[in-house]
Amino acid sequence: MNILQIPSHSVNTRWFIVAMATVMMALSSSSYGYNSATSCLFITGLGVSFLVAVFMVIKAVLYYEDLLRELIDPEKLQYSFTLVGIVSLTGICASRLFGWHTVTYIFWYAAVVLWAGITLSSFTILFLCRKSEERRIEDILHGGWFFVTIGTQFTALLSIDIAGQATGHTLLIQCFSFALWSVGTFLYLIFMALMIWRLLFYPVTPDTELSSYWMNTGAAAITTIVCAALHQQVQMTGGPFVDLLPFLKGFSLFFWSIGLWWLPFLIILAIRKQVKGGWAMPFTVGYWEIALAVCLYAAGTKQLAGLFDEYFLIAFSLYFSIAGAAVYCITSAFTLAHLIAIPVWKAMSLQALKVKWSGLHGGAIYLM
Repeated sequence: MNILQIPSHSVNTRWFIVAMATVMMALSSSSYGYNSATSCLFITGLGVSFLVAVFMVIKAVLYYEDLLRELIDPEKLQYSFTLVGIVSLTGICASRLFGWHTVTYIFWYAAVVLWAGITLSSFTILFLCRKSEERRIEDILHGGWFFVTIGTQFTALLSIDIAGQATGHTLLIQCFSFALWSVGTFLYLIFMALMIWRLLFYPVTPDTELSSYWMNTGAAAITTIVCAALHQQVQMTGGPFVDLLPFLKGFSLFFWSIGLWWLPFLIILAIRKQVKGGWAMPFTVGYWEIALAVCLYAAGTKQLAGLFDEYFLIAFSLYFSIAGAAVYCITSAFTLAHLIAIPVWKAMSLQALKVKWSGLHGGAIYLM
């Protein structure tokens, strides 16, 4: 393999989570007034998403069979929604941080098309493809399924921002946002029931990857954010959805509470896994799922604090924001250390040495 083939073969849609966590940190930094950090984080997030997209295109060309198997694999299929998430998040940042309304519309159209296409194709594959009898339910059911909810809710959140900017068809866009939020909520409740069933009746072994289960909290948090944003916009603009304001306010607290309920269990599961595994910490992109979940919950708590205006919620949001920044920095350092240490760079240096030696050898032969 050459230096492009090695990372291209390893990269998959799950790596878009890195970009999502980075852009979420940009939004969090902006909400606390750290504008210089906001720009750096946003550019970094765009850079990461661009690199992942480039490697995915190379993978589609060089390893199209492997990519096709990943896209129809029930264990990995749901991570395609990370692409919807990063496109929607980029549009939200373009609107809230920079006021680029035209760019926001472009990303909104792209996010809606991607969401519709990935949703229809994914569930069609899941419903119609032949089920393998060799697959175990404990392998197929994991927290990664919540990215279906997360991608849907981020599209709804971007739609809410678009409704605030639109000069016409505002009610239609609000209705579309409410429909997306409802679909995301419905999917969250279904996946939550399946996750509890899996954790209750199937063993959690030291080999089980538990990082994806942090998205139980992350999906609840983004559902809270969208619910609170809908409440604030309907309260400001009025219209036929005013009667739903108590419903939206209650559900915001409901999903925030579910996310909080999961946190101690996730921490206990993580500690148990480390104890059983001998405290080994091999790198996995799943650490970014933890970073994203904490960042989302911090943002959800801050949004809820604005809705209820309670001091303890404001304090909670600050603590979770600090925790999110700490987890993000640790995960970033761990990822950079892994990228420096992995054999890709050794392969690159060996290949460069081989090219150099071939050049010298060819030159020597030519002189002789």
